[in-house]
Amino acid sequence: MPKSVYSHRAPSERGLEEELLYEDDEDDSELPMPSEEELSLFRQRVSEWTKLDDIIRKLTTAIRERKVHQKAITQKIEEFMSKHGYDNLNTHQGRIQHKVRQVKQPLKLTDVRSMILENNGLSGEDLVKKIFEAERPVEEKKSLKRIVPKVSMSLDI
Repeated sequence: MPKSVYSHRAPSERGLEEELLYEDDEDDSELPMPSEEELSLFRQRVSEWTKLDDIIRKLTTAIRERKVHQKAITQKIEEFMSKHGYDNLNTHQGRIQHKVRQVKQPLKLTDVRSMILENNGLSGEDLVKKIFEAERPVEEKKSLKRIVPKVSMSLDI
């Protein structure tokens, strides 16, 4: 079983050069002790890993905030484009495509259960056809998508 590594100081007392201690219930006499160089390298890697983890967490939060803002702007753009009949908009950063699709509402578990109870005389394939081919309300799905042209990096000589 691998060694458990922890710091003996409280989080508020820890500095960058914290002392690592080992704790195990098993006898570790057969495992070699790391050299000072290996331990120093290990500390550097742990420190770098935690810094990267903090950066990733901050960037993830920033992305989430920007997506909320983008969603609000998307609704305004969709309204404008549908009001004025624009389907495609060419920009310097790529083409913005607005689509409106008519789709059936998804089946819900409660709907399937009620249809099974209503048609208890049917079974097997007939019941499946009855459930999935039944008329369902149609709803409008709008989407806004930016299409960025791909740049070929190959050189044809």
